[in-house]
Amino acid sequence: MHPIHFCRSARVLFLPVILSCAMVITFHAPPAHSNHAEDGPIAIHTLEISGLLHTKDDTIRRLLPRPIPSPFTRAEVEEFERRIRNLSLFDRVKVAIHDGTMAVDVREKFTLSPVLSFTSGTSVKDLNATAGLVEYNLGGTGTQIGGQFNYSQRGPNVDVWISEHAYRPDRWAKEVKGSYSSNGIRFADSSATWTRNRIGGEFELKGPFAYGSPLRYEVVAKIYRELIQDQSGTGARPPDGYYVGLIPEVTWDRYYWHDLVPSGYRIALELRPGYFLGANQPRHEARLRYLQGIPLTPMTVLMINTVAEAVNNSRNPNHSVLMGSIAGVRGLSDNLYRNRAQTYMNLELRHAIQVAPRWALQGVLFSDFGAFQPFTEEGSQRDWIGTVNVGAGIRVVPTFLANTLLRVDFAQLLAPSPNSLLQIGITQYF
Repeated sequence: MHPIHFCRSARVLFLPVILSCAMVITFHAPPAHSNHAEDGPIAIHTLEISGLLHTKDDTIRRLLPRPIPSPFTRAEVEEFERRIRNLSLFDRVKVAIHDGTMAVDVREKFTLSPVLSFTSGTSVKDLNATAGLVEYNLGGTGTQIGGQFNYSQRGPNVDVWISEHAYRPDRWAKEVKGSYSSNGIRFADSSATWTRNRIGGEFELKGPFAYGSPLRYEVVAKIYRELIQDQSGTGARPPDGYYVGLIPEVTWDRYYWHDLVPSGYRIALELRPGYFLGANQPRHEARLRYLQGIPLTPMTVLMINTVAEAVNNSRNPNHSVLMGSIAGVRGLSDNLYRNRAQTYMNLELRHAIQVAPRWALQGVLFSDFGAFQPFTEEGSQRDWIGTVNVGAGIRVVPTFLANTLLRVDFAQLLAPSPNSLLQIGITQYF
């Protein structure tokens, strides 16, 4: 982003991030285990793991900071338990130590899950629907492999991927992804339209997640071909070309995953320097995300998700950030605003009721709000626009399934223009 433009909008862009950070100081709940600085090392001679069905014993063992037998601090034991939990393969994780034995007891989930979602639009052409399949524990190693078909932005999109988990302290984790998309590009106050076709892939390396620090780092190499078709309306035709980029990301990870009541926080900064060959245009991007769970009772949690992102390019709206119902503010049209910069915050108050063993019903009250600065079809910048909604939803949570639930949300958009939304999915909104 150009420095002058960044300074002009910095206060608006990062306000939700500042508010969230203030909430960390005020409301942050400590993890379930307390970390006593006076505790000395604990000698561990054996490791016993129970409850595994398909997950390999070695998948758990390699989350340890060092092989057993070894001495471990209380903080290392707590971090070991957190890493097992954050694999999201188990709905029960207990780590206990007795007479030199570390006992790990888990209850494994069914890890082959569908990908399904539906979001209503202002017309049938503007709805969003996704279908796919993911295996979250390929070969018992915690590796994901999946594929999905998505109709979004008035066109088909296909993604396939395989991704290793990133919680081992001594291994670079890898992810490979391929994608194709054909999207109808439109603008809120213009008749200009065109179809943008992209095909490409990503290769990602996630650094070893060492004990002793919550800092994680990764880097992604990305390339895609972009072609423009079916242009109509005013303005010059956007150029075709090839994008190449190298994307570093750093994450401060203090987040404790849980099906019903997550806790802790995670902050991630992603920089996307790149270049659009053929058109000889820079394509840079920056993204800052903050996620926090604040437990209020054993079954109630306040969730906060904040994102701030911006692009720097040669006034090409084909390279922009996109905010709408799919990610951002539920009820905001997903393909009318191609933004130079945007920021939003999702607040959800979730309360769950256990209705049967490994089944819960969760009610949610939410509000999404943000601000964005859209491009015109020529790449000029419009004034900032604010947006806000209120809504409620319900989730049916089978905790024996990996990353799968039934979510139904109804949102009423209040600004920039009234709109109602029905959204159905099988994961949490964030």
